[in-house]
Amino acid sequence: MSKLTSLYRQLEIIKLAKKGPFEWDELELHLDRKSVGSDLNLIISKRTLNRDLKEIEKLFGLVIQFDFKSAKYELKNEESSEDHMELLESFETIQAFGRANILSGKVFFEKRLARGTEYLKPILDAIENQEAIQIDYEKYWLWEIENRRIRPIALKEYQHRWYVMAWNETNQLRFYGLDRIKSLAILPWKTKLPKPPDLESRFLETIGIINDPEESVETVILTFTEFKGRYIKSMPLHPTQEILINDGNVLQISLRVKINYELIALILSHGDEVKVEEPQRLKEMVKEKAKNILESKIK
Repeated sequence: MSKLTSLYRQLEIIKLAKKGPFEWDELELHLDRKSVGSDLNLIISKRTLNRDLKEIEKLFGLVIQFDFKSAKYELKNEESSEDHMELLESFETIQAFGRANILSGKVFFEKRLARGTEYLKPILDAIENQEAIQIDYEKYWLWEIENRRIRPIALKEYQHRWYVMAWNETNQLRFYGLDRIKSLAILPWKTKLPKPPDLESRFLETIGIINDPEESVETVILTFTEFKGRYIKSMPLHPTQEILINDGNVLQISLRVKINYELIALILSHGDEVKVEEPQRLKEMVKEKAKNILESKIK
């Protein structure tokens, strides 16, 4: 049985579980229906189902367990994690459009190429094994390639680009874009790492990847038009987003973040459908950027 078949089957199990508790017979019938008309045989035994449920928890962070009282399988929301939901969404997209080649002129994908993804696995291996890596790295603003020896501790995705967080040669934490790595080599020995920071808290402090330790977290209040507010409610700007006003005319939200370049760029991307309420210095920074756009001397 191919790994692809297993993934398709696991996705169908998840879909069924999200609808509510299900019995074994319901699952058999569901998988039988999904097998008809496809090139896949999704029918399984209870033993294979148990293995699938373990893989679902490992891959997607979703806990589906058999409840002996009701004799049904059910999704345990309180024990499940949202951390891997993007992986699930990506696979659902692949499943939906896996045959998009026969729908030419009807399905259109955004044309972008994420460079540097070939380095994801070796960097993950280096993180797990506490190894240093040597990279040839291109800084866009210097137009030159540097040879760096870094000790990676985490990977982060932002706006369809991957970054590795690593200790540099002077024990400072820095981000390196994988799309700017020209070559990578694992240094085959264990490396001593400084005490790592609380990464979850660190990433929660900002939008994007720039986190200036000299900056403090502030309450940012933004007001959106009613129309734009619908999008902001359906896709929050940040995990700390809280709704302050939602009266059918405007949507006002608060964020608890550091003020950085990515925050300002995000605000500007919403044009005249957003207004910065607080803090005052952020209002001035956005105003200055907007002024610079109008007065740009770029030719």
